[in-house]
Amino acid sequence: IRTKNSNFERLSKSESLFLFMEKISKTISILIFTILLLVVGLVIWSFFDPYAQVLLLPLGFLSVYYLLLFSFLKLIGNKTSKLWRYLILFMVVVPLLSFAYGYNTFIRFSIEVLNSIFD
Repeated sequence: IRTKNSNFERLSKSESLFLFMEKISKTISILIFTILLLVVGLVIWSFFDPYAQVLLLPLGFLSVYYLLLFSFLKLIGNKTSKLWRYLILFMVVVPLLSFAYGYNTFIRFSIEVLNSIFD
């Protein structure tokens, strides 16, 4: 049980929702920062290996998606219900799972896009 103060009072629903939204906001900002670090690393790596550019497109999609989700989360603020809590968790986890399971499809798509740009 989370406590509000030393008197062991339970947190109200609005306070627990506020804490949850703050945690999700921090998690999304960490994801954005990590993805942007990967993009910078890939740009540096692409000087040595031209095939590293293949990963830039999927990571770019992920970073834009999480930036939009982060701004949406800041826009709706703390006036959300439990349904929004689960929807936002779903929106955070599903792209990561889809990129993990559909890795080959995203790589093929990225190769096709890069070939069409540079040909």
